[in-house]
Amino acid sequence: MKRFPFWALNYVKPFKWLIVVAVLTMLINSGVTSFLAYFIKDIVNTVFVTKDERMIKLIPLILVGLVLLKGIAFSINYYTMAYIGQRAIANLREDLYYKVLRLPLESFMKEPPGAFISKVINDTSLLQDLMVRQIATVSRNILTAAGLIFVIVYQDWKLALFGFIGLPLIGVLISNIGRRIKRYTHRMQERLALLTNHLFVGVRNIKEIKLFLLEERFLRGFRHDNENYLKQFMKIKKVEGIYPPIVELIASILVGALILYGGKRIVSGNLSPGSFFSFMIAMIMAYEPVRKIGQNYNKIQQSSSVAERVKRILDTADEYAVRDGKVPLDKRVENISFRDVSFRYPGTENYILRNINLRFERGKKYSIVGKTGSGKSTLVSLIPRFYDPTSGRIEFNGIDSRNIKLKPLRRKIGYVSQEILLFRGTIFENIAIGKPDATVDEVIEAARTASIHDFITSLPEGYNTVIGEGGIELSGGQKQRIAIARAVIRNPDVLILDEATSALDSETEKRVQEAIDRKFSDRVLITVAHRLSTVLNSDEIIFMESGRVADRGKHRELMERNERYRNIFKIQFESGAEGE
Repeated sequence: MKRFPFWALNYVKPFKWLIVVAVLTMLINSGVTSFLAYFIKDIVNTVFVTKDERMIKLIPLILVGLVLLKGIAFSINYYTMAYIGQRAIANLREDLYYKVLRLPLESFMKEPPGAFISKVINDTSLLQDLMVRQIATVSRNILTAAGLIFVIVYQDWKLALFGFIGLPLIGVLISNIGRRIKRYTHRMQERLALLTNHLFVGVRNIKEIKLFLLEERFLRGFRHDNENYLKQFMKIKKVEGIYPPIVELIASILVGALILYGGKRIVSGNLSPGSFFSFMIAMIMAYEPVRKIGQNYNKIQQSSSVAERVKRILDTADEYAVRDGKVPLDKRVENISFRDVSFRYPGTENYILRNINLRFERGKKYSIVGKTGSGKSTLVSLIPRFYDPTSGRIEFNGIDSRNIKLKPLRRKIGYVSQEILLFRGTIFENIAIGKPDATVDEVIEAARTASIHDFITSLPEGYNTVIGEGGIELSGGQKQRIAIARAVIRNPDVLILDEATSALDSETEKRVQEAIDRKFSDRVLITVAHRLSTVLNSDEIIFMESGRVADRGKHRELMERNERYRNIFKIQFESGAEGE
């Protein structure tokens, strides 16, 4: 079958013995079905022609036994195939999710998050139908149809030839419908991905939606894509609805013609009633699996379209394959150097950073300041290699970061960003993510450094308090301090705080900053500053403008020689932003 997703069958290979059971039971089921059609000949001839009383008593027992055997074989086959399919799809879904987690960040700039969610959940659900039902059903129907066709040809090849005239027409019809369904399914899944993304964005930004009264606007966007999805879905159903009536019409014409032709041969004595009834029963029984084969083919075409989308993700090289270096970073990070670094996001033309030359050394505290959009967060995001420089290079201890293995490099770095993500679980578990084997004392010490210990112990369950995904029960400042504790417990060589205290009041921020300064006095500490008052004691302040390093030095030096820096500090101070 053209473009059948054979790669998906790799996921059923581990179940070889179950597949043997499934094939044997399928053969038994199809064989008994075919024999029942042939058995009709003996029933008719025994009851209506020879009137053999002994066989009349024996036939019902044989019939019940055959049907019982067929039922047992079907049940075992159905359960076995269902298990193989479900287990295979569960493994595929895990592989797909793991692949998504390992994709380079630029992949998420090309497609919205909802598209990936749709592929992991919705697309694999359609593939699940392929693995669980369609492959089993089409195999069973092909075997059953083949057995019945053998019975038909064995009974009377002339009648069989007459009866098979319409099969090429049905085949052409199935192929044409299958191509259309595959095309419509591809469009439908794209619309479904957009719907999923609407839902994802809506739930993620529910506070802003409520605050700015955007419910109607989001509904309009959702309704537009929902209608497009419905149109593509109904196109599939329209095509599917045309197929069965046409096949039934062709079948009824053939049956009528066979009755006319066969009846004349019975009257003339060239055909026994038993043989004719057996032939007709086999033809009628063969119609059902042939009809279902067409339906299965259309479903498989749907799944094939979806499989192409899934396979594209699985075939995409993850960041470890594309960007992983060969040099392990075993030693402590002594320094980080930016050498003529320029950067623009993939697929864009405008440079966010231009000709950056910086050096960060162990035992010093650095602060990066500047107006919004000056490139501060982008600069620090290059250090853990979320992205690589478009030109120039970043060195750790004199080694080009591109040559360093990703995992050892990232283990050396603690990073707290502006967007805080807390996971479903306890507060203890959220802090210990930074160090999975952490002791209770280590977690408490990290919480004290982040000035969140007292708050945690005030809760009824303390560190065992369960928080929802995103920490929805916590304030912004509490989330930030838990995230800081999570980075602190990792005990990294490099700690980056990207406006990580922006939600804290000045007093708490000062306390947290002092504790971090003490603990990381012998590490590389880099802070993207929200308030300039927090950078006063930095060893070096990096003042950025329009993606460039406009100036650098201590606070007093910049205040004396840089008017723009002085103005920014003055505006914050006079507006009371410092809380002083």
